[in-house]
Amino acid sequence: MISEARRIAFKVLCQISLRGAFSDSAVHSKPASDLALRDRGLMTELVYGTLRWQGLLDHALMQVSARAWDKVDPELRVLLRISLYQMWFTQRVPDHAVLNDAVELAKRGPRKSAAGFVNAVLRTMSRWRPWTDPEAVRSWPPWVQVSLPKWLWERWSDRLGVDRARAYSLSLNQAPRCAVRAVPGSRGTIKGPCAIEASDLVPGAHFLAAGSSSRDLPPGFMVQDEASQLIPQLLGSTTSRHVWDTCAAPGGKSAILSEMCGESGWVVSSDLNRRRARQLSSALLSLSQRSGSMVLVADARRSPPFRTCFDAVLADVPCSGLGTLRRNPEIKWRVQPKQLARFQREQLAILRSVSESVRIGGLLLYSTCSTEPEENEQVVERFLGSHRQFRIRKPQFPPGIEAWLDGEGLLRTFIEARPWDGFFAALMARSR
Repeated sequence: MISEARRIAFKVLCQISLRGAFSDSAVHSKPASDLALRDRGLMTELVYGTLRWQGLLDHALMQVSARAWDKVDPELRVLLRISLYQMWFTQRVPDHAVLNDAVELAKRGPRKSAAGFVNAVLRTMSRWRPWTDPEAVRSWPPWVQVSLPKWLWERWSDRLGVDRARAYSLSLNQAPRCAVRAVPGSRGTIKGPCAIEASDLVPGAHFLAAGSSSRDLPPGFMVQDEASQLIPQLLGSTTSRHVWDTCAAPGGKSAILSEMCGESGWVVSSDLNRRRARQLSSALLSLSQRSGSMVLVADARRSPPFRTCFDAVLADVPCSGLGTLRRNPEIKWRVQPKQLARFQREQLAILRSVSESVRIGGLLLYSTCSTEPEENEQVVERFLGSHRQFRIRKPQFPPGIEAWLDGEGLLRTFIEARPWDGFFAALMARSR
């Protein structure tokens, strides 16, 4: 009988790898949520582990495949990856049990002959067992060893140096630390296995205890990465201020801004997509506990529907997401280098447009969850070069933020130094 955890993990991985689903939503789909608690844990580990180590697994599998790897049926590639991941990294189940499940799953596909191919590849892998031969693995290309696309490894090793790029890349293959935030006015408390620890940097942010699951959270708590929670705090006190969150979905940062503004201030939140805007409106009502949240459908790249009236504008722009690879490992297999230039054009368009709505003396906060200069420093440099009325302002909040600022006052949340996502932010003030 096929393990339910492995069957659902295979189904979820096919949705992610072949049909473009995102891991964070796919692992919480109904079939996955219906699993018993123990099986859900194994399913989640198999999905994320396979995605994180996909490059290494593919390289090993292509060594023993009788067919060219790119000619193997895509679903069979997923099945072989997840099976090899369990043999290599978990080692809690005998190889023969993993192999039997893989063969049975292959038999359920449209081609019955696939079962023989899967059986042959995994039997050969079970005899070879490269995970017991560190010297063999060290002979593989460096990007394979850390499980990165070649182009991304070359980019990071050129910029960071080989040793730091290796340490950084390997850190991305570790599970992220789960950060949460209490909804204002919530009476829920976290007890027992879901005990929490307060962040020493970000006000209101907490971490779940090791071994606990976000599924065990009581009502009144939302999951949001610590670095994501940090971004709105860079604006300092926004009490009684008027703030525009220009690319607000799914709403976590808007909820924090609403809390910071208090009853005498207000936040306008907007998103390009009408469906996402409706979801944003619903989320803000539950996250901020305020009925006065203002949500607009607006394209931040276009001329804004208001002029120079906001005390602060947040542009947390769409980006490659390369700073979230620990949490969303599928991104590293989807993003291509040519896309960075397209992202930069859109980011500049947004920044130039929304800057028109910052009052004199007001603040403009630009942020991404990317590690790449094209989306970060280069965007800010080009914007400031054509908008002389704005200057970089070094963030003063929250206390301790200076440890994460460079000499120019730009924020970078380095992933290998702390278990959070990689964000970039530039706080700018308008002088005229």
